[in-house]
Amino acid sequence: MLELYRHDIAGTFYSWKGGIWIVTAALIFSLVAYLLLTDKELSLLDQGEMLFTLTEVIISLGIIISVITASSSVSTEIESGTFESLLLTPVTPWKISLQKLLSIITIWIILYVVSIPYIFAVAGGTNLGISAILYVGLYGTLLIIGFSALSIAISGRLRSSKNSIMTMIMIVLILLSPSLFFASSLKKTDFGLTLENINPVSHTMNSLDSLLVDNEQLLSQQLSHIWPVIIFTIICIVFFTFYTRKFEIKGL
Repeated sequence: MLELYRHDIAGTFYSWKGGIWIVTAALIFSLVAYLLLTDKELSLLDQGEMLFTLTEVIISLGIIISVITASSSVSTEIESGTFESLLLTPVTPWKISLQKLLSIITIWIILYVVSIPYIFAVAGGTNLGISAILYVGLYGTLLIIGFSALSIAISGRLRSSKNSIMTMIMIVLILLSPSLFFASSLKKTDFGLTLENINPVSHTMNSLDSLLVDNEQLLSQQLSHIWPVIIFTIICIVFFTFYTRKFEIKGL
């Protein structure tokens, strides 16, 4: 299992196609931070609002990268004919899937570390920097684990990289839509309120909003948002555990 993990990590970071993810993410963070601090209109925002915008970008980008990587992790092996040989090794199908999940979490951790200097830059002069880093790490890690576990399970069931990626992108867009695309009036409708109450991404963004814009930094003030994200992650892990135990050679 450790060798499979090392192989995945090497393929991710020791080739230009793998490393380009981190370089691109750093460029996006640089652009967003630069615009927030220098653009005439954006620089008029409250510093908490600027920091909230940056954290939205960090978590959204982390989710998108993780979902795309995870959605093709198993199906690519199946399409290339290498997954059958993996199943013939002493490693169980669940452990094969688990190491793929761990490699994707590693990508998120590196992305998160890269984002920390940008958070400090935008939060300069306030007491929000440490809180922003801690909560981005908490919510980002929970969401990446959940979405990645779900993506790997779907990748194994659909056995097609194209279908897996399209399915997960649709799910991510649906969950991101209230926070990124809904107007304030639409959020206040019954449909908007219902979607936000069951949506882990909306709870994450609402928590960061109250933390960074309203300066509600006590953990007790954020528990109502943290628990739905934890429950979402647990459900995805259960789904992942159930479906990744059923890979069979004859089904490939």
